[in-house]
Amino acid sequence: MEIRQYIRLIWRWLWLIILGAIIAGGTAYVISKNTVPIYRASSRLLIDEAPGSGSNNEYAELLVEQRLTQTYLQILSTRPVMEETITRLNLPYTPEQLAAKVSASSPQDTQIIIISVEDPNPELAAQIANTLGEVFIEQNRERESLRYAEPIQNWETRLDEIGNEIQAIETEINALGTPETPEEEAELSRKDTKLKELQIQYTEAFNNLNQLRVSQAKESSNIVPIEPAQPPQRPIRPRTFTNTIMATIIGGMVALGFVFLMEYLDDTIKTPDDVLADTNLPTLGAIAFIKGSAPNQRLITHHTPRDPISEAYRVLRTNLTFSAVDSELHSLLITSSSPGEGKSTTTANLAVVMAQTGKQVILVDADLRRPTQHKIFQLSNNQGLTTAILDSLTPVSYHLQKTRVPGLRVMTSGPIPPNPAELLNSHRMKQVLEALQQEADLIIFDTPPVLTVADAAILAPRVNGCVVVAEAGSTRRPLFLQAIERLARTGTNLYGVVMNRSKPGRASYYDDYYYYATYEYVEGRRKKRRRRSRSLLPGWITAIIKR
Repeated sequence: MEIRQYIRLIWRWLWLIILGAIIAGGTAYVISKNTVPIYRASSRLLIDEAPGSGSNNEYAELLVEQRLTQTYLQILSTRPVMEETITRLNLPYTPEQLAAKVSASSPQDTQIIIISVEDPNPELAAQIANTLGEVFIEQNRERESLRYAEPIQNWETRLDEIGNEIQAIETEINALGTPETPEEEAELSRKDTKLKELQIQYTEAFNNLNQLRVSQAKESSNIVPIEPAQPPQRPIRPRTFTNTIMATIIGGMVALGFVFLMEYLDDTIKTPDDVLADTNLPTLGAIAFIKGSAPNQRLITHHTPRDPISEAYRVLRTNLTFSAVDSELHSLLITSSSPGEGKSTTTANLAVVMAQTGKQVILVDADLRRPTQHKIFQLSNNQGLTTAILDSLTPVSYHLQKTRVPGLRVMTSGPIPPNPAELLNSHRMKQVLEALQQEADLIIFDTPPVLTVADAAILAPRVNGCVVVAEAGSTRRPLFLQAIERLARTGTNLYGVVMNRSKPGRASYYDDYYYYATYEYVEGRRKKRRRRSRSLLPGWITAIIKR
């Protein structure tokens, strides 16, 4: 498929693409407007790492920082933090529900923690974010203090014990007073020595305790809030405008995809290019849809000869004449692949335009199963082809009926027989055909569809050539190709194809016939019809604008 064909396809289904976009966009807008808005509040914490926790290896220090940050992010979502936050704010949530509303993250290469909370209430979202930070900081301090709690407590206990011993020794020394005997002097000397030892032990214990406290201060990382959460002014979702635009685009794309899918699955004959590519047969003409429910209203070439559709039939006549340039055209068979493709209407109008050139034309309704020509020309069907075959004593001309079109006579089907194929394949039918050729310059046969019965295949080898009618956009390609193949096996000379009920934009250059300036007679006055300009908008949009 060429680019211009894609453009033509999109243009033909533009209404569906626009409709899909409008429906999707409108649905997204309504849903977004009726969705409860969700607000997001965020607070920021800084990990103030202890100066003594680093190492001389920069890479190792970086790994420690990253692991510490990731550890804090995981701790933030733990159940104790959620439970304490729920208790402080008296929230109507379970820890799991609150955890679903909270997210913690850290920008790359930073020691900043971002706590984000989503909630329909913007003020409550900000309170939860700030309270979570406070609870996390307090619990982190408690964990840090537990690392040195036991050794510090041991040294504090040891200091108290030594202090009590020193106090007891000093009391004993004071009770001895001035020694009067050598024994008292020796006892006093012993107690002084003991006091000095206890004082030295107290100093060592005190220094060890201070060293532990200094180490605790150096190795404990401190977390401080740097930006408290503020109640947000706008919700983060739903984003009505964004959702509507995205849904509109997606809806249009889905509709476009559906159009391409339909085109891919559509196996009908749509354009003359399809006919040429599949069968190598030319398209002799493209006929638009003829309005009118009654059969006689379809004879447009007689009732309104200046209509563009009548002009299309004259183009068909010209192309058919050129197709038979090697041999004079005396007999022509018109058929289709399936019923309802407009072969009878095409046959009747082609017979009219042929007769308008001054030729003597006979139209034979060889469709002995569902005859139509007598309805189109409003003729009696009491006699016709079947009576001519069965009555060998009466001249064939007796079974012909004149029409209102000069030079055109019609042989209707006559009474419908029980064995149409046997009649058409009989020797008498061959005699009827020879007699008809003596009566007119051109004989046109209207036959049943090729794939329905064998009638068309029986008559096709007995005429100069055959034209197959295909309804644009309805005739299925496999059936059409099967009909062409069946006719070709009979040795039929296939002149080409007529695209019936062709729609503008499908029949390639044949569309131009419908837009050329034509003339029509109104109340005896010659009136020129202006050339219709092609609108750049689809017909349904143009109709709305004209209103």
